[in-house]
Amino acid sequence: MSVAYREHAPSPLLAPYVECFWSIEAGAVIVEYPVLPDGCADIVFARGTAPGLRLVGTMTEARRFTLAAGDFQMGVRFRPGMAASFIKLPGSESTDRMIPLSDVWGAAAKQLENQIVEAASAERAIAVLEAQLVDPAEPGTVQQIAAYVVETNGQVRVDDLAFSAGMSARQLRRLFVEQIGLSPKHFCRVIRFRNSVAQLSDKGRGDWTQVALDCGYYDQAHFINEFRELSGYTPSEFASRPR
Repeated sequence: MSVAYREHAPSPLLAPYVECFWSIEAGAVIVEYPVLPDGCADIVFARGTAPGLRLVGTMTEARRFTLAAGDFQMGVRFRPGMAASFIKLPGSESTDRMIPLSDVWGAAAKQLENQIVEAASAERAIAVLEAQLVDPAEPGTVQQIAAYVVETNGQVRVDDLAFSAGMSARQLRRLFVEQIGLSPKHFCRVIRFRNSVAQLSDKGRGDWTQVALDCGYYDQAHFINEFRELSGYTPSEFASRPR
């Protein structure tokens, strides 16, 4: 796979909200480049195919993209649930969608896009984007619960989350869907799945029993079915793909 993908750590000030800044450049045509659900929302700038600056909402399933030779993308990946500190748009309105950032930030988004276009390097483009992320709103109850779900790798009961927050499971579900775009149950599934992806390369291929147990699945069959539903691949198929 002829693709250069890099991640850049955020500043200490943004670290509680931002997982990373990233850039990707295709040296040749890449067919079906997979992007997996991870509980995160991104702001993405693209040059080449489908150019522009967009908000990419939380995903419920994997998507595959074709990158033409020379295509360049960069962006910021917010930590799961933390985009709300910068994006004043209900998560339910961006789930599984790519929205022009100008629809959210107005003229400021167009000015930011022009600055990124003029940047001489990926590092400079990232610096321009990072400078735009100022005065984040303090994490609310939903964001704090989301951070706890990530801390536990999704291995927590929704009823326990609701109890600790002093609300009913129905209230928690409504707030999660409004602010993140996923129900608490689906969010936990995605975070559990994300943890399993991170563990694939550390285990022997073919026998996924230990990964299943470590990641909170009932058994290997349940893990494989869940992995296929969220990614479109079996664990073995995904592990054999070029990284």
